Amino acid sequence: MDVVRKVRKNLEKSRQEATKYHEQGNVVMARTEYANCARQLRYLAGLSKPSLREGLINESRKYDELVVSLGGQPVAPPHGPGLSAPTVESPGVTGQQSKLQHAVLAEKPKVNFAGVAGLDEVKEHIREAIIDPFVYPDEYAHFGVQPGGGILLYGPPGCGKTMIAAAAASEADAVFISLKSSDIKNMYVGESEKNVKTVFTMAEQYPRAIIFFDEIDALASERSSRMEVHERSLVSELLAQMDGLEVKGEPRNVLVLAATNRPWGIDIALRRSGRFDTTIFVPHPDRPARQRLLEINLQDKPVSASVSLDRLTDLTEGYASSEIAGICQKAARIPLRERISDNLPRRELVMADFEQVLEHTKTVLDSWYRKALKELAHSEESETFAELVLMAQGYRFRKER
Repeated sequence: MDVVRKVRKNLEKSRQEATKYHEQGNVVMARTEYANCARQLRYLAGLSKPSLREGLINESRKYDELVVSLGGQPVAPPHGPGLSAPTVESPGVTGQQSKLQHAVLAEKPKVNFAGVAGLDEVKEHIREAIIDPFVYPDEYAHFGVQPGGGILLYGPPGCGKTMIAAAAASEADAVFISLKSSDIKNMYVGESEKNVKTVFTMAEQYPRAIIFFDEIDALASERSSRMEVHERSLVSELLAQMDGLEVKGEPRNVLVLAATNRPWGIDIALRRSGRFDTTIFVPHPDRPARQRLLEINLQDKPVSASVSLDRLTDLTEGYASSEIAGICQKAARIPLRERISDNLPRRELVMADFEQVLEHTKTVLDSWYRKALKELAHSEESETFAELVLMAQGYRFRKER
């Protein structure tokens, strides 16, 4: 591939990446890619005929304007043809940080507590442990209360742990850094630990930041003699970084949340004071929460007045929040499919649509609660996760309905 074609290919890639990051609200990475566009265009101008150069330079200036509008500096022009067009990193962002910037939502999440159905007790716990220390730092200082320790959200899959973590960041007006184990783990020895350290360093650059580790059991499982050395080292680095947040007498600008579907598999050292010393059970939705979920997910759909919301609320007992949202989507696809494939007149959703979907929809919670009971029955953690045990024992399994 000749140089011009290669530069054009890189330019198009940077354009697509910039648009994607801008739409996601990731200002840092959008700015980086817009700067790359400006550099590529100036480099391309140096390789092009004189008649084409002015147009390419003018186009590069438009990307300069976008960079400036996002808080960056215009890109300096290259010295001439033959120079490479290196990737630009934002000021203060290291190469290691740049790889993890995709996890940062520079604009606060749009969801807030009002948009999360149910879970009132969970919200109150999070408000006291995460939001109030950010909003009322002077009050905490006055009463000599040191905010600290992370929150571990545990419970069945698809029941709102990630959403409520994002809502907490929105309520606290904090940057939300959301990570999965795949963002941290690396096949090369020592790189995973560097990624953990980088995440905390990156978070400290913001006035307020919430680090959220989703599926933390995959990142910090119980250490054992069978665990690989580098995996034990990764858990140790995470513990060290959380301990490092405890600076006596200084307000904290970084707080940590984590979520797991497998609380019995997490290293117990993570729940020591100052780390994830607050554990909160996030249950599957109760009746009021299910009704609110149905209202939220049906508000933009043409639903017949004959559809009984009370009946639907009863029929979705024992389902996860995400499954209830999926049931509403699948029910709406039935008349949609009739309209497009069979060219039938538009019609409203009726009760039969929901009943058809429910007949073929099995919940994952049946198997999850059974597994939870089995795991905790042979564990010393049953008292720690007593709420989960009680909920599992009272859960109406499918064969009991």
